[in-house]
Amino acid sequence: MLHRLADDLWVAEQPQTYFGLSIGTRMTVIRLANSNRLVILSPIQPHPALEQELAAIGVVTDVMAPNVFHHLYLQAFQKRFPLATTWGPPALRQKCPHLQLDRLLSAEPPSPWPEIEVCNLTGLHTLGPTGPSPLHEVAFCHTPSRTLILTDSAFHFDASAAWLTRLITRIGGGFNRLEPTILERLATSDRASLHRAMQLVLQWDFDRVIVAHGAIVETGGKQALARAYSSFLESPLP
Repeated sequence: MLHRLADDLWVAEQPQTYFGLSIGTRMTVIRLANSNRLVILSPIQPHPALEQELAAIGVVTDVMAPNVFHHLYLQAFQKRFPLATTWGPPALRQKCPHLQLDRLLSAEPPSPWPEIEVCNLTGLHTLGPTGPSPLHEVAFCHTPSRTLILTDSAFHFDASAAWLTRLITRIGGGFNRLEPTILERLATSDRASLHRAMQLVLQWDFDRVIVAHGAIVETGGKQALARAYSSFLESPLP
């Protein structure tokens, strides 16, 4: 069910496992100012109750996979909302040629949505079953609510997480701290590009941080992200 965080900003969650680890996943819904248009970031599995709640707040016009891993429910959303424009990073078209992408996500200005800032997190990789893999992730900032929206570039699990998830993230990163995990630390080699991207992100005015996996950081998110990536990149960030 939708959970309202601020004016024109909601999230919805569902269970999700990754290699047997319970990490959950979160969808973000932004209603564009002075309209009933809804932008869906990182869609979850649609179901009748969720569809009814979305219909109550607006019309789904844009659905996007913010990186090359968060596309599992993209087709299901396309079937339920066939008139919506589907967005994804260019690399997703190469990875999943069966997916229909109407528009490619680009961080080149201007943003397609006046109140949403976008930035490619160039250089960020994660460690998967076949080795290091680029995430091709785009970060978003909903400027009216001062909210940064991330996907797999940072995690923030807390005491509400499953016990095994708490144990693993205590060791690998992302428990009670907003930060990338050891998988990103081991896989990311182009740290200069990622540093430049994070500098751009940290110029945005945000306090709250929504992550796809873990708990939302309601306040202090900008300072927490700067600390985490300064440590990760071994280079100070503002």
